[in-house]
Amino acid sequence: MTFPFKQIRSIATIVIMGSLLVAGAPVLAWDAPVPQAATAQTDQSWSKFLQNHVSHSGLVDYKSAKTDADLIAFVGQLADFDLDQLKTSDERKAFWINAYNALAIYGVTLRLPNNETKWESFSVVEQPIEGLPASKGFFVGIRFEVGKIRLTLDDIEKKFMLRQWDDLDASKREQFERLAPDQGDPRIHFALVCCALGCPVLSREPFVAERLDEQLNRATQSFLTDKNRSQFEATKKNWSVSELIQWYQSDLINPKYKNSSRSVLTFAADNVQDSSLARSLRTDTWRVSYLKYDWRLNNWRR
Repeated sequence: MTFPFKQIRSIATIVIMGSLLVAGAPVLAWDAPVPQAATAQTDQSWSKFLQNHVSHSGLVDYKSAKTDADLIAFVGQLADFDLDQLKTSDERKAFWINAYNALAIYGVTLRLPNNETKWESFSVVEQPIEGLPASKGFFVGIRFEVGKIRLTLDDIEKKFMLRQWDDLDASKREQFERLAPDQGDPRIHFALVCCALGCPVLSREPFVAERLDEQLNRATQSFLTDKNRSQFEATKKNWSVSELIQWYQSDLINPKYKNSSRSVLTFAADNVQDSSLARSLRTDTWRVSYLKYDWRLNNWRR
């Protein structure tokens, strides 16, 4: 499906909390210019960017992305998008996944040093933002504008995608509930990509409501069968898997979430295509160990 947009503005506002200093004072607002463009559709500009700047292995060509008109235009479209046009739960879910991935890439292009030789050591968890631990600054200290609401990547993931509202007052909760999918879905952890090599592979096509279950299933299955992220040793009954599973295991087994499972092992069993492996994961005693997450930039050097 397509998402209609209003005419985009010439400026997309990004608020970076204390990330830049001018004459010793923190700069709290940075307006990134967006070229004037005709009305565009989400699955046009974002799809073009993914096809042109993302490799088949999910790496991003940040050198070209930094000046890519499709990415910048899409960020502008997100800023002005009328969120009330998202009528179904799957439309909202697909929209927020695409927004997260695009804004994470855009955020990286704004933070990358000019000297490309330093990109090899660039990491989103080593971005100093005043008053915040470096490990979290990129996710909670940079606010992007989506639908005229200023949001961090953490907001998009937790407030919209996972519906974690315990810290919200009633009015804020009502707003988030209106704009969020009907239920949280742990499979989104295999679709959201925060620009690190340890992340799930970035899809080269936008997520769309009509095929969302298929796309999320494929993303989850792909992660669980990727030897760099998940290794099943059936004879030893040992599963070595990315720390992503450890960090988000409470989501994978949350009974309030669509597509959750009773345990991490049953989640794996529910999402692998090897029937004998799935049966063993459900019935045998397996040991789970975790592979260190690779936070290096998922940079594609052509």
